Amino acid sequence: MVGLIVVGGAAACIAIAIALLNPAPRGRIPDASAPMATVAAIYMEAAAQQDCGLTRALTTSNTSAWCDAPRLISYTLSGRTGDDGECMTYVITITASGDGSMKAGTQPWSLCFRQTAAGWRLWDQGQG
Repeated sequence: MVGLIVVGGAAACIAIAIALLNPAPRGRIPDASAPMATVAAIYMEAAAQQDCGLTRALTTSNTSAWCDAPRLISYTLSGRTGDDGECMTYVITITASGDGSMKAGTQPWSLCFRQTAAGWRLWDQGQG
């Protein structure tokens, strides 16, 4: 009986840890048929609102999902780029990252997407 309680308690702790590390999206995940520009706009707004669950849902395993550090303060769409037009460029204002890799301020930022079975998903991102 004690063994079942210990196992049950451990399972509950693991479930809580998973929920904290992978929060559910607060915003609505766009349908698979949503255009890339729509997915990009939803992604950027989710990043600004620190909706880590939604940014993770819209990101492939190829890159990291924007969550809380650095904090996205504001963003303005600059245009659509890339050989295939599957990248969106922005001017973003952020706080400094905790690890010092990104300084606070305003800078260019690009998000590149790939079509998946679930719809357009973030494939790559970075300065420039």
